[in-house]
Amino acid sequence: MQKVGRNDPCPCGSGKKYKKCCLANSWSPPGREESIKSRLLEDILAFVKKNLRHTVADAYDYFWDDFDPEEYLDPPTFDLANINMWEWFIHDWRPDEGDKTLIELYMEGTGTLGPEERDLLHRMNDAVISLYEVQDVFPGQGMVLKDLLLGGEHHVREKTATSSLRQWDILATRLIRLDGGIVMSGGIYPYPIEDKKAIIDHLKGSFRNYRKNFPEATMRDFLKRNGDLFNYYWYENIREPFMPVLITSSGEPVVFCKAFFDCVDRQAVSAGLGKMHELEEVEEGVFRWLDEYKEDGSATILGTVRIKDGSLELECNSVERLERGKTLLLDTFDGLITHRADTLQDPSQALKDLPEILREETREDPDTGVSQELEQEFYELLMRRYYENWLNEKIPVLEGRTPLEAVKRPWGKKKVAELLKSIENSEEHRKRRGEPWFDASWLWERLGLER
Repeated sequence: MQKVGRNDPCPCGSGKKYKKCCLANSWSPPGREESIKSRLLEDILAFVKKNLRHTVADAYDYFWDDFDPEEYLDPPTFDLANINMWEWFIHDWRPDEGDKTLIELYMEGTGTLGPEERDLLHRMNDAVISLYEVQDVFPGQGMVLKDLLLGGEHHVREKTATSSLRQWDILATRLIRLDGGIVMSGGIYPYPIEDKKAIIDHLKGSFRNYRKNFPEATMRDFLKRNGDLFNYYWYENIREPFMPVLITSSGEPVVFCKAFFDCVDRQAVSAGLGKMHELEEVEEGVFRWLDEYKEDGSATILGTVRIKDGSLELECNSVERLERGKTLLLDTFDGLITHRADTLQDPSQALKDLPEILREETREDPDTGVSQELEQEFYELLMRRYYENWLNEKIPVLEGRTPLEAVKRPWGKKKVAELLKSIENSEEHRKRRGEPWFDASWLWERLGLER
């Protein structure tokens, strides 16, 4: 039977895509082979204890190198790391600088194995750790993983991991076919989505170097010999965590900035704002400050100017833009306005301060839950405004083009899709943690891209 793709019409004839219809019902339950595998793993470890006990310390030192898991990992994470180590040890470690894995040595040293057991051991031994991107998650049942190194998509039967994984997550794991389905062998290495390109580039570079000594080697051969690299990428991110930074189209860090001015002559200032070609009035007393217009008629929004009573306010998303805007206003209204003060706040601190700000504004008891609703509403408004501007901002990673410009080119579609995956993935994890989150799915449609 031909394999049905996630975006193909569902075979049931509903007219829906397969992923929106019957895919969630396609997972096969665990069975006999999974029970045999569990018993074989126990037997292999007993074989090691009896014949190769000395190799465990060598494998441990090789796997962790200069990283001390007891120093950096809390007890639950340390337990998971131990599972990863033993899973790699059984499948990939070659004792005493030999050429055979523990599974192969076990098969040679055990003469009582039946055909079913040997077939399963061969499958276990052939399986390699690879890098995957989560395409879909079906809680309590399984997920669809895309192999970023070897190609192909796999419907994986998995229960526990589906509670924490989200669409577009990046992870390394080993997949094995059991009982007519595909399962994870036990080890799993999650990575920040921002590390995807760096990991792929490093692995491909290492593979090219590997082929200088082994010209006939395939990527699968390389991964079988170098599965410990995935642990290295994992613990290096723990030792030096990735810190995401929002940047403007001109490469400056995003900072929420405001400049406040007193108006000496409010009527003259209000009239002058309406005559400035850099400003566009969006409602009474509120103006958008725009960069130079491009050929297609669009322009980057640099900030917002508001005039109310006897004061003028400039709001921008970077310190550099704020200083540029202050100079523009002070030069234009020389003698008509005086600068009073500035406020600066980075996005992460703004979110931390939200609950207290909202409680002050609403004067509600924090236990009523009202502040949480307002916090969510504020975050949605904030992020909607940010990404409406982002669509027309020049992005360095897009070679200085805006997302709307980049999607007109094949290479740009791919890069913009990766940016959208990162945005959605980050918001999904915020949602899982119970934090304010933003539904960014509309960006795909706005940019004409298929998810």
